Amino acid sequence: MVFGIENCKTLCTAKGKLEMRNFTTEDHMFRYLSHMQAKQIKYARIKQKPGKEYLNRTKSILKTKLNGKNTIKAMNVYATPVLTFSFRIVKWTPTDLQNFQTKMRTLLMRYRFHHLRAAKERLNLPQQMGGRGLIDIPGLHDKQMKLLQTYFLNRSHHLFMLQ
Repeated sequence: MVFGIENCKTLCTAKGKLEMRNFTTEDHMFRYLSHMQAKQIKYARIKQKPGKEYLNRTKSILKTKLNGKNTIKAMNVYATPVLTFSFRIVKWTPTDLQNFQTKMRTLLMRYRFHHLRAAKERLNLPQQMGGRGLIDIPGLHDKQMKLLQTYFLNRSHHLFMLQ
């Protein structure tokens, strides 16, 4: 199957006047599973949307001035799944994930939820152990990748693509 560019028609207008532009598939992005994709996967561009959405959701939760337990619960339920969904599609580096942790901690400090000199580890400890119970993003990424790997290894005899 061949995709013929000559068969594609595009009409570009600027300020009500017709413009002639060349159509290239490299620049054309489309949405698949709520992530932008193209002929080549541009990870830097794809990583921006979940990252911004995660931080915006975290800010909106912190602006509500909920108590500590409900704030952490809201962040775990409302903000973290934005990144969790993208773990299986986008290649996240450990540095990217640590940057999310750092930005999230700075937001917590800005909204007076966590002190500058308080222990960072306390945020991710369970509440039963004296921590806050916030989900650790790099740990969640590793867990999701491990689960995906074991799923494919256990189901390999059922999947004809892996044989």
